Amino acid sequence: MLESLSELNKHPHIWRAREQHKGETKFSLGYARLDKALNGGVASTGLIRIASCTGVGELTLFKQVLCHQRTHKMVVFINPPGVLQTPWLAELGLDLQQVLVVNTQNEQDSLWAAEQCLKSTACHCVVLWSNAVDAKAARRLQVAATHNDALCLLYTALNKNVLAQPLPISLDIALHHRAQQLSVDVRKQRHGWPVNSIAIDHRWTPDNHAIKWAMEHNKLTGQALHSVS
Repeated sequence: MLESLSELNKHPHIWRAREQHKGETKFSLGYARLDKALNGGVASTGLIRIASCTGVGELTLFKQVLCHQRTHKMVVFINPPGVLQTPWLAELGLDLQQVLVVNTQNEQDSLWAAEQCLKSTACHCVVLWSNAVDAKAARRLQVAATHNDALCLLYTALNKNVLAQPLPISLDIALHHRAQQLSVDVRKQRHGWPVNSIAIDHRWTPDNHAIKWAMEHNKLTGQALHSVS
């Protein structure tokens, strides 16, 4: 029995937690607790799924990855849920000449566009919003990204149906917004263990709900909500 286990332990497909994976370049996210849980950061190539609500800072969390530009390499955003503001992209540190936004008519076209961008070798990061990536499509994106020295960030909805779909990817995380923090669940990572509820200080980008409410309330009452002297 011991001899059998010893032989099994030598198999190259057996992952050993005590062994640090060598030769893999990683990008720090800039958050010590999260980087530690990810054994130094996220891999520089491959497919990463981020399950999150929209507008809680899910893009800003990866700003150091997005801005880690390689010479003459592009960042491509495919089917973003809203308009990506140029001043915000510039504030992140992105070279706007190397940013491309692609909007497609359907999910099939968005997956095709993402794969072609990764295969082109012209991109260092492709950011895709889609809830229709199955295991087959994820495998194609993972291979295209890994073989062409690129990273693909896949943003999906934060719901049970999407998360129930296991994907062959490098990293699978879920983001939960709580007060002025993001709680990060590392659901799956290559060469590492799952880690839940990693709290990081991260102020989310507010929407216009408060301003809209104030304008509507003022219209109904006809009274000024605030006075300036």
